[in-house]
Amino acid sequence: MKQDIYDELINKDIVKKVDRKFNIQVENDIIYNQKNSFTCWIFAGINILRNELSSIFPKEKLDFSINYISFFDRYEKMNLLYNRIIKEDFKYSEIKYLLLDYINPCGDFSSFKYLIKKYGIVLNNQMPLVENNYIPNDINELLKEKIIGDIEMLLNNKDNINKLNNLKKKMMRENYNILCSIFGTPPSIFDSNTLNINKKYTPMEFSSEYINEILNNYIEVISLSNKDYNKEYKLDFNVPNFKNTKYLNLDINTIKNIIVKHLKDGKIVWFGCSYRFMSASLKNKDGILFSNLYDFKKIGISKISKNIAEKYDFLNYDHAMVFTGANIVDNEIKSWEVLNSFGKENNYNGYFIMDNNFFDENVFMFALHKKYLVENIKVE
Repeated sequence: MKQDIYDELINKDIVKKVDRKFNIQVENDIIYNQKNSFTCWIFAGINILRNELSSIFPKEKLDFSINYISFFDRYEKMNLLYNRIIKEDFKYSEIKYLLLDYINPCGDFSSFKYLIKKYGIVLNNQMPLVENNYIPNDINELLKEKIIGDIEMLLNNKDNINKLNNLKKKMMRENYNILCSIFGTPPSIFDSNTLNINKKYTPMEFSSEYINEILNNYIEVISLSNKDYNKEYKLDFNVPNFKNTKYLNLDINTIKNIIVKHLKDGKIVWFGCSYRFMSASLKNKDGILFSNLYDFKKIGISKISKNIAEKYDFLNYDHAMVFTGANIVDNEIKSWEVLNSFGKENNYNGYFIMDNNFFDENVFMFALHKKYLVENIKVE
């Protein structure tokens, strides 16, 4: 079997000596496989909800539909794109790059929060994943054909706002039906029987009663050294912003301590990271995310620092996972346990072990519970 370039650069001594012991761990009963769907952010978010709701409902019953959220993610992005076409002026050459931003399945925790609060949630048995979800590029190409035609029509009617609004409504009805043919039709009733609830809910009513407060308790946090700490910033991390999200910027060590507090209380933590040199680590079957796992100097390459990556806007948000454990020795964090969404058959039974240096270099986006944030930080 042909090896890729990363296999030639791996430090085998690290693989042999890695210690997978964690003295703080949060139990987990399901490992998702997102395959090629690019919906890691939804899987990681669902894991947070399952963790939070496990004291109310049996955890094995809390299998929420990723497909339902994916449906409305696509729907909202198309609506947002049409609104921008109507309200702003674009050159034809810019439309191509605008489509790249809006016709894709990517999102972050703020996207996850927004969609559930607007559309609610259903269980997986009501709207399970279908094979279409695992080939998003095919979906993207199909949607582009429809949307480019819509954009042309909107641009040709820019001088008639009433006609524009009517056209947009018609287009969105058409898009809803197209998404139903791809993802399935979203249920209008939540399956209360599965959770042994003696009350009927719509997806939004269930979310309003059980989930929205949970989501409201989580704050979007970043750690970027080129910005002042303890301040909030409106940023766009290469995913469409459904709402003007404010990210609280904290230094990385403060965040690590807050994550440990979560874990000690049995709460897992959503985080987003940059691939940079991480793509090789994501593929390795040993599930090791160590900064020195690969010796790139063998081929004459030195990794740039996180500071330089930030300076050149090279620190992209590429993947979301959850922290589920940590190993702390003499009050020093030695390593982190990370639950991925690539299936139990990948990585180390679905998990990674991450060292602190890798954390420092690649991890910079988080969803943290309000109560763990330090008292002198103002959180709205």
